[in-house]
Amino acid sequence: MMKSILIIFLLPLFSFSQNSEIKPYIDFLQKVEKKSAKDYIVEQFKEHDIVILCERDHSEISQYELIKEILSDNYFKENIRNVFTEIGVVNLQPEITKFLKTRNLDSIYLEKKLNEYQQNSEMYPIWERYSYHYFLRTIYDINNSSENQISLYPSDSEFDWKKVKSVEDYAREYEIEIEPRDSLIAQNIINQYKKIKSANNKKALIILNFRHAYKTHLITPNGEIVENAGKYLSDYFGHKAVSILINRPIFFRKDNDWSYKLIQDGKWDATFKYLNTEDNGFDFNNSIFGNDIFDLQPTKNELKYKNVFDGFVFYKPIEKHDLIDYYNGLISKDFEKEFFRRLLIQLEYFENSSMLEKLKDENFRKKLLTELNTKKIRKYRNFEFLIESRDAYKME
Repeated sequence: MMKSILIIFLLPLFSFSQNSEIKPYIDFLQKVEKKSAKDYIVEQFKEHDIVILCERDHSEISQYELIKEILSDNYFKENIRNVFTEIGVVNLQPEITKFLKTRNLDSIYLEKKLNEYQQNSEMYPIWERYSYHYFLRTIYDINNSSENQISLYPSDSEFDWKKVKSVEDYAREYEIEIEPRDSLIAQNIINQYKKIKSANNKKALIILNFRHAYKTHLITPNGEIVENAGKYLSDYFGHKAVSILINRPIFFRKDNDWSYKLIQDGKWDATFKYLNTEDNGFDFNNSIFGNDIFDLQPTKNELKYKNVFDGFVFYKPIEKHDLIDYYNGLISKDFEKEFFRRLLIQLEYFENSSMLEKLKDENFRKKLLTELNTKKIRKYRNFEFLIESRDAYKME
């Protein structure tokens, strides 16, 4: 009986403790001017030339619905029109930029070319994230029906599979590509920006993933300095650039595997759920959110979120985040031989003997092709834990 009374007595205290943790966040959002994520991002261009958007997991598709809203906005089409991305090797830049502005293409030919850009976009045998195909198609469709066409500039460091004939070739190209990658991405963006600026077209949206978008370098717990493209860009553009974080779970390594948790243990997500808000944007400066300790990655830097990003957008809760990989036609019939050639070279480089052995089986190859050509929609790993973390904070 005493145990039951004690539990009943403690429950209100626990509930009050949780409620009090998110109340300051709720109070802030109720006072700040309400803006949608799209409007907040587009309005940044009225005061800045460069907006850096920190992408979620590459596979997450709803963020690209937001990007579609941004690119479709009349102000963006009339005044910005330039998009730089981390995804897509820079050597594809001239061809893809021109292609996406070619009007009225036959639908079969269009799909064929979009697949080719997907297949050759990265240093991997294939870039499997459906979001890239969706993104390219979005730009093409906007350009096909608009007088003000958007220019896409893929900016990842150079990599060309045509130059890779052996494991030795792959080692040379791959190791050059990854070692100074962030500085190369930033330099590719800056070099192209100088060209478009000389044509009096100086505003641009830059989409970078995770740490690449940070406007500061990080110091890892073991003292290693991790250099980020966003820092190089912030140094170059100064006050003309602004960096924005989109709501996302934290991707981290645990017990030799990858997992997810929520920013600030779920307090931010709980706040937006309480307010029934799925679409919002605001500055980190002078906000309780911006003053929170930066926890996207372990770091020895004494950082707050406002030190790493200038603003924040919340676009759809985690229940509405869908991660999509593969799609019909990803490994087209004419690409099958080339795909396996690339895959074997990469597996040999990484000395993945078990996978190399499996690829000797024709049935395994067929099964792999079927999987890669079948759209796969999934939620974040340990999704239930993320929901529980957020819903632990309740306001009656």
